[in-house]
Amino acid sequence: MKAAYHHGDLKNTLLDAADELLRRDGLQGFTMRACARLANVSHAAPAHHFGDINGLLTAIAARGYERLLAILQGKLQLIIGDLHEEIYATSVAYVEFAEAYPEHFRIMFRKDLVADNMGSPRDLVLETFTELTNVILRQRGEPEISLGDELYLNVKGTEVISDIFICWSYIHGYSHLRIEGQLRMVPEEVHRKIMRENAGRLSNFLQQREF
Repeated sequence: MKAAYHHGDLKNTLLDAADELLRRDGLQGFTMRACARLANVSHAAPAHHFGDINGLLTAIAARGYERLLAILQGKLQLIIGDLHEEIYATSVAYVEFAEAYPEHFRIMFRKDLVADNMGSPRDLVLETFTELTNVILRQRGEPEISLGDELYLNVKGTEVISDIFICWSYIHGYSHLRIEGQLRMVPEEVHRKIMRENAGRLSNFLQQREF
């Protein structure tokens, strides 16, 4: 980490240290001083780059969205024309990210921790939302939308919004329950079977078919 600092990459060095600190101690043990100490830099370094703890956590959340989006896009690129598989791939991507980066997952959706500004991670949030929305629109047989300032205006109609909420709430809720250990009553080998069955049921519903 010290070598990266001397080469002018202090910001990413601190974010790498933040990743390690969150893996090791979780959010409860996370401080800017601890992050600086792990990165082997001065205690003032994080404040210089991120301002305060919310600025640092916002940058961490942005990394989380980058990773979630990459996993999601990677899985969807392997699916061609199978709408059931798209819902399943989306579910798996979300769960895999949450399990690999549980503290990032928790931070990303905490408005008290993440600064609300028009820059990152808002742009990444919109890009992720666009990807998830297009999964729903393809299920409905409707044109996809593009990322941009008119994103929310382009998603019109209570039925579309309702379908987005149903799908997103299921996938996010399932991921949250998994990382919080609330689904221990389900054998580990059964989870993927349940996810695939639920993906089929959701896909049928979104395509306006009975299930």
